[in-house]
Amino acid sequence: MTIAINLQQIHKSFNCNVVLKDISLKVKQGEIIGLLGANGAGKSTLIKIMTGLLKPDAGTVQIFGQSLNKQHVRKYLGLAPQELGIYPQLTVQQNLKSFGALNGLTTNQIKEKYSLVSEIFDLRRLAKQPSQNLSGGQKRRLHSAIALMSQAKVVFLDEPTVGADVDSRNRIIAALRTLSNQGLTIIYTTHYLQEMEDLKAKIVFLNQGSIQASGDVDTIIHHYANPFIELYFSQRLPQIEGWQKVGDHLKSIETEDFVSLLQVTLNNPLVQSNQLTNIKIIRANLEAAYNNLLERKV
Repeated sequence: MTIAINLQQIHKSFNCNVVLKDISLKVKQGEIIGLLGANGAGKSTLIKIMTGLLKPDAGTVQIFGQSLNKQHVRKYLGLAPQELGIYPQLTVQQNLKSFGALNGLTTNQIKEKYSLVSEIFDLRRLAKQPSQNLSGGQKRRLHSAIALMSQAKVVFLDEPTVGADVDSRNRIIAALRTLSNQGLTIIYTTHYLQEMEDLKAKIVFLNQGSIQASGDVDTIIHHYANPFIELYFSQRLPQIEGWQKVGDHLKSIETEDFVSLLQVTLNNPLVQSNQLTNIKIIRANLEAAYNNLLERKV
């Protein structure tokens, strides 16, 4: 097992505000890490530290066993921030090859990388198109592809699908899964939690500067989310044991036996007298786990 990123006891403060505390994390080569957390949880600061843009107050960062303090190690890192970084007047091909040259690739390496990323991100047919004429989703695909026109073995992607259409989002997700299978390590942030499930990512959840939970998607859902039922009425919401009022409906309190709870509830006179109009069964998913984690104190 090759460790691509090794963080040990990372601390960071700004003035008296502690942003990161005791962050230790090992990321294996080829893993996709979904870095999640509310605004202010410390995600951006942690990414800046992992990419060498910011120094921690304490702790160490190693990339493939070497200290990030060594300048040559940083060539193995690629970054695609949320803001688009493309030259609008250049074609897709010119953008990719220009960034390859800027990142120090040889002529042969540029040719190989260009062939790889244009194929994976489905940019071949757009090669001669000026970037300013691309759709929003196509620009997003180009933006992500540019981050790979280097010697990067670890790529950081910040909201890579924001503003993208469904087709472009699906193509980006498929491309990243392909690259992961080829050994590329990916650190990914997003507000579209379904993408974490589609990517089969390992979740790292930050809360108030600490890692509150980590594991694959199924593990996180199993430990931090539960299915529940919602009941809707045409009249007032009745007070029924086992249920709580949430907005315009009743939500089931956690139970292991939904069938029995629902059978007892449907026979309750209060349900019948207040005219039950709809029943919704909500499955346990990553969004439910995310919301539950946000509510917990670190």
